[in-house]
Amino acid sequence: MPQNCIQVKDLTKTYSDLTAVNNISFEVRTGEILGILGPNGSGKTTTLKSILGLIEFDKGSIEVNGLSVKKNRNEILTNVGAILEGARNIYWHLTPMENLTYFAGIRGIPRKDIVDRAEYLLESLKLTDVANKEIRQFSAGMKQKCALACAFIHAPAILLLDEPTLGLDVEITRTIMDWLVDVVEKEGKTILITSHNMDFVESICKRILIIRKGEIISHETVKSLKEKFARKHFLIDLQNKPHEALVESVSSLGTTSTSGNSLKVELETLDHLLPLLTALDESGIKMLNFKSVENDLEDIFLEVIREKS
Repeated sequence: MPQNCIQVKDLTKTYSDLTAVNNISFEVRTGEILGILGPNGSGKTTTLKSILGLIEFDKGSIEVNGLSVKKNRNEILTNVGAILEGARNIYWHLTPMENLTYFAGIRGIPRKDIVDRAEYLLESLKLTDVANKEIRQFSAGMKQKCALACAFIHAPAILLLDEPTLGLDVEITRTIMDWLVDVVEKEGKTILITSHNMDFVESICKRILIIRKGEIISHETVKSLKEKFARKHFLIDLQNKPHEALVESVSSLGTTSTSGNSLKVELETLDHLLPLLTALDESGIKMLNFKSVENDLEDIFLEVIREKS
């Protein structure tokens, strides 16, 4: 496989007078999990559908494993699996095993290999106990795991996943997260994933794109984003509500907000830490708790969006 298994160049897609994707370019490296973040309507799903050849884009080019999506779509899809818009790629009145058998058949997997492949996926995604129950009886999380298994039944080298953890509980999200990391590390798969779940993206992606209004506004590693937007917030719980004089004094040191008896302060520089503590001491209000919290990916995402507005 080439080093970059997906290459998107100058991609543009419009719907009437709406530009869903505006001249974006990026690559997905073989063996990585690349995350795409963005507000609703930013162009994430349009980008994935363009890569799959499900919609005809207006301008630009997309290559998957060196092949043009426009010219070689059928050949490309033999090595790609996808989940778009929830668990719609499975049949709810069939069981997980029946779904896997069906999708394996239309993917051309030899009959002698289907059972072994299906049983491997059922076990690895913790679906063995419900393999013969109709999917319509399942929770959203169980349906999503079944959809993931069906998207992976033909052992594709590339997975495109659109909001795979939307509305799922913590346990199911953890199962999916662990499974995705495992197939990348052990089988060398490549995953392109969109999500609003910042903790999920931060846990599995080393590199992310941030898209806003159809344009890429950030394309960096999670590590570099954290270094660039390194901030420390100080959360301070007081015995009483902070009075106006204290808030005014602290506000001169950095960005400050209040909630009940609590203060949240983002210092412009750590040199202001001592003056902050002095102001709190001189306020006459007893301090119950003082802790520092570093920016997480959600804080950074919101700051990037604001900065580029």
